[in-house]
Amino acid sequence: MVERALEHLARRGPANVHPKEICEELALSKALVNYHFGGRDGLIAEAMVAGYQRYVDTLWAAAEAAGRDPVKRLVAWVDKQIDWTWENPGLAAALNFPYMSSGMPVEMLEGSIQLLNEAGARNFQNLQQLVAAAKTAVRTNGKPPTPTEVGLDAAFVGWVTLGTSVWHAGNHLPTQRIGGRDNFPLARKHVHAQILGALAR
Repeated sequence: MVERALEHLARRGPANVHPKEICEELALSKALVNYHFGGRDGLIAEAMVAGYQRYVDTLWAAAEAAGRDPVKRLVAWVDKQIDWTWENPGLAAALNFPYMSSGMPVEMLEGSIQLLNEAGARNFQNLQQLVAAAKTAVRTNGKPPTPTEVGLDAAFVGWVTLGTSVWHAGNHLPTQRIGGRDNFPLARKHVHAQILGALAR
């Protein structure tokens, strides 16, 4: 049931996840939603947690698959986030804006917030590791980066990547004319240039 809810959530967003529809697809009683999850909101919250944990694993797997070059590993992480957000716009919105996009009462989501925060912290730790290695590889002054520099640069990489991801996936109204899939290569080129330029300082 969580798997099917996650599929619906990834495509449609939390507001369009309907337990009745999921139960009909799975030939299960809707009463099971209340029994196992306490209702619709509990099912969505559990799907959000599972989705975030897998998202973090997916980004790291992309970096690992890129080989040993630290810049290629970071770029693979960035590109995978952009692709993933395009492919999972509903879940991306739920993870980036959990209270607003889910439409759930705060108290319903609070039980899952710790798990969501843990996944988010793991993701940022992974990103800091990638940034530290890439910054060391491209930096022109030869000095190793300080933890503060790594943290700030990782935040910058995260912001640039997230902004690009949300823009593509969300079809941002003022720029939707240039936000289509055909423009991904050019958008990536700009993102890569901004990130690598920042890391070289």
